[in-house]
Amino acid sequence: MVNNGDKWWQLVTMARVAKSKTGAVSNSATPYLGQHLRGVDHGRVILPVEWRPDGSPQDFMVIIWPVTTREYLLVLPPSRWVTLQKNLECLSLTDEQAATVERLIGSSTSVRTMDTYGRLPLPEEAAKRLGIESEAMLVGRMNKFEVWSPSRYAATLANPDAQLIADALKSIKI
Repeated sequence: MVNNGDKWWQLVTMARVAKSKTGAVSNSATPYLGQHLRGVDHGRVILPVEWRPDGSPQDFMVIIWPVTTREYLLVLPPSRWVTLQKNLECLSLTDEQAATVERLIGSSTSVRTMDTYGRLPLPEEAAKRLGIESEAMLVGRMNKFEVWSPSRYAATLANPDAQLIADALKSIKI
């Protein structure tokens, strides 16, 4: 059995090999767009065909997110996981806030491998705690995606924070 630490190391190594050959981690990432209601079968959810990566790797990092309020599962492909790790590497080892963030993310994350049929196993306890049981709402976020309980996602959409949205759009200069 491969533990999560070993899988993380494999993902980081894979990304470093890709970077050393090309000079950068590949930007030909699969775009995760749209919303897709899916059934959950034996703890697995089938990804839309257009979300399935070509060839290897087919590993994803699944994080209970946000780490403080735990509303959904955030799914990161290897390239996005490497970006997150690089950002965390810049933090000081003596910074207690950084250690807390790393601890929360590390303990809330698991590696999941998509099978050849496009099914992604969900972390069982996390999915159950979030109410993701017989159905899941997959929500694209361009270079990553989320897995929600359909009822929780509908409640979130019913109460959007208009000011938060406006401020976010201004900050990214759309």
